[in-house]
Amino acid sequence: MKRQSIMIIGLGQFGSTVAKSLIELDQEVLGVDIDADIVQRATTFLTHAVVADATDELVLQSLGLGQYDIVIVAIGDNTQANLMTSMMLKELNVPYVVSKAESELQGKMLKKIGVDMVLYPERDMAMRLAQSLTRDYVLDYLQLSNDIGLVEIETPEFLVGKTLIESGLRETYQLSVVAVKTGNDIEVPPKPNRPLTEADRLILIGRIHDIDELV
Repeated sequence: MKRQSIMIIGLGQFGSTVAKSLIELDQEVLGVDIDADIVQRATTFLTHAVVADATDELVLQSLGLGQYDIVIVAIGDNTQANLMTSMMLKELNVPYVVSKAESELQGKMLKKIGVDMVLYPERDMAMRLAQSLTRDYVLDYLQLSNDIGLVEIETPEFLVGKTLIESGLRETYQLSVVAVKTGNDIEVPPKPNRPLTEADRLILIGRIHDIDELV
């Protein structure tokens, strides 16, 4: 895994969770927040954390943006600050900007600004929960675009004992199996001639309509 330098602006619940996950993956992370108390708490898991107002362009420039491969704007409770910070980061030529959106409208504005990736944590989590609760085989679900989804499912009964070649997933459902999980092991790419078992979990990608047809 490539080690990258990542800045996270906004260390609330979402920002802190992302920061901890990145640290566990041995990534270099700088945390930034306007609240000194929040920054103080973040020092328990972040090596580098600073108090700064990211809506001030001079302050933002002073953070040494040129050192970072990715900047994540995790400001969630102040839409104006989120948009201003994201816009300035793009104007300052940050290579890759990821911003959290609270609504579809905010997401559209972020895209207009030129943000490279827009995240909708609450919406995506709600959708994943709804999918896993209402479908027989679905364990996890992620909508990648308006019509493309990535889903982790239990192996359906009608596929147990069949190989991926015999499964007909591509021919019948136009779905691609990108990985097969068995316990803590994951097979990428999956072996096309290995019979599937009840213990296997399939990770599929395809059009949402086709996923719906399967599960």
